[in-house]
Amino acid sequence: MKKIFVIITILFMVSYVYSQGAVYVNGKGYKGYIFPKGHSIWGFPSEQNRYTPNLEDIAQAEKILQDSIGTDYVKSNQEAYCKPPINKNTLKKYVRQYVGYSTEDGKIIIHIYLNKDIEMDKNKLSEEIIAVFGGGSNHWCIKINISTKELFDMQVNGRN
Repeated sequence: MKKIFVIITILFMVSYVYSQGAVYVNGKGYKGYIFPKGHSIWGFPSEQNRYTPNLEDIAQAEKILQDSIGTDYVKSNQEAYCKPPINKNTLKKYVRQYVGYSTEDGKIIIHIYLNKDIEMDKNKLSEEIIAVFGGGSNHWCIKINISTKELFDMQVNGRN
């Protein structure tokens, strides 16, 4: 019985790493889809720079995001689009899409797209990154360097 469990666990892990489809993740205060490096996404670095985030990477990125949500960096990047405000209470209402990539010096970057109050088929969320124009802070994205625990390149609904 133990042998069968180990084989099933290994098969699950291999299928997770090598699958082309996005994987649903549901953690404490967040839910969304992890896009594997083999999943073709328009506008992202070439395949050699892509990285498939694991559940630990996502949990770490989410912790960094939650701990940083009240910082001056986040506040200043949402100033012009403060309706509704992004804060710790509303953060759990967003559905996420996660894309990972690695830098030349081996740092892991998790790009998180956050959307709420959107009528969207769950299959669409797992197939392509959702781009929305309009809607203020209901739709935003941010990059998190989980190696250095830094946030950067926050864009509130297309804002650079």
